[in-house]
Amino acid sequence: MNTQEIEFLVRFVCESDAIEGIVDDPKLVRAQFEEELSRGHVGALLLLDECASQKTLLTPVLVKLTQSLIVAEQHEKGERELAEKYRGNWRDCDVWIGGRKGASPEYVPSQMLALIERTVRWQAMGAELPAARKVADIAQFHYEYERIHPFADGNGRSGRALVYYLYRFAGLYPFIFTASDRHETYYRCFRDPARMSEYFLERTVFEV
Repeated sequence: MNTQEIEFLVRFVCESDAIEGIVDDPKLVRAQFEEELSRGHVGALLLLDECASQKTLLTPVLVKLTQSLIVAEQHEKGERELAEKYRGNWRDCDVWIGGRKGASPEYVPSQMLALIERTVRWQAMGAELPAARKVADIAQFHYEYERIHPFADGNGRSGRALVYYLYRFAGLYPFIFTASDRHETYYRCFRDPARMSEYFLERTVFEV
């Protein structure tokens, strides 16, 4: 991984954490990427980067591992330490997101399986799909993932990390979700999937 790629991922982690109110030391995050750390937020992104490079299709195991890696270290960043049963397992409790209740726990496994299966179908189509269609599909994935909120914690961070993986898998340039405009732009997209697609398309740089 070259310097430019590392700098992108450092900012990706710092901004994604900042959206959740978590403050990172960019120097520490950079050092973790340079060391190719296999745990935490850095480990999750490096794993997803490798999976995208190898064209590994999305699976429930990969989704769960992404969340598990990210939340396992959050207590080191001043967040609450998450109980082991909430790491890498679909939630068995209710969650609330911005005044809206997530999917009922009993429906989470089936809804996530259906979402992953739909995603794998377009992943398997590969080059047959135009780039803009891939972006719209990834935006739809993110919208549904966050609406389901499959985990007790770490849904935003894992969801954005999976977007990075899906962009890389699709041969697209990933973008960075920024904390400074989250209230004005990002959060509002969860009211309407069409708005989420617009948000993604506006931030995607298509190869000329």
